[in-house]
Amino acid sequence: MSLRFVDRIKRARVTFLVAAGLACVAPAHGATYHGSWDPAFGSAFPDLGWRGEATFFVPDACLAESGWVFNFESCSNGAMKVLNAEVDFFKLSDPTNPAFQETLEFADPTSLVERMRIENGTLTGLFATFDYFVASTLPLAGGPYTDFVLLFVGDVAQMGFISHPPDGDKTRGFSDLNPPDGAPFITFQLIPEPGGVALALLALLAIASIRMTRNRGRAA
Repeated sequence: MSLRFVDRIKRARVTFLVAAGLACVAPAHGATYHGSWDPAFGSAFPDLGWRGEATFFVPDACLAESGWVFNFESCSNGAMKVLNAEVDFFKLSDPTNPAFQETLEFADPTSLVERMRIENGTLTGLFATFDYFVASTLPLAGGPYTDFVLLFVGDVAQMGFISHPPDGDKTRGFSDLNPPDGAPFITFQLIPEPGGVALALLALLAIASIRMTRNRGRAA
């Protein structure tokens, strides 16, 4: 049996393995996006900075639409979601001081998504509410009597708050949409699908295997 024939057999085997890997990858039903932002809170809490990130799920069928797509439309049927989010509070005048830092975890997915904006098959904005209240522990964020809720207004992240101190009137409000010392705009980035990552790894393994086969053939 010639070395060239053996080489062809090995290449065919690699091709089969790649095809098998392709068959094992489950079809994607939607795209997942990562969003991040880093504004100042604004006039309600003047020395409070807050940076955050979240993941958003968009059904595949909705990515074929253009403009604002509502969650009740047939492409979604309520499948649009904010999967999770995390918000870090810090003191603007002393951002590295751990005594003035706090993290809010929004761990449970929410389907309180009214609509998403799709442009050229890409998520660029949404209207949604992460209706999960968390009492703050930081005095500069209102202390233990202040709850927060995360909002998404187009391409802007916003925090709503309700303060209910035992001695005093209940107050409520929102973070500034255009704070003077921070950009509230969300940066959206597509998260590669696990299947796509697996395919890329399979392709790299195939290339490496073919190269090794060639090198062995030359050495022989």
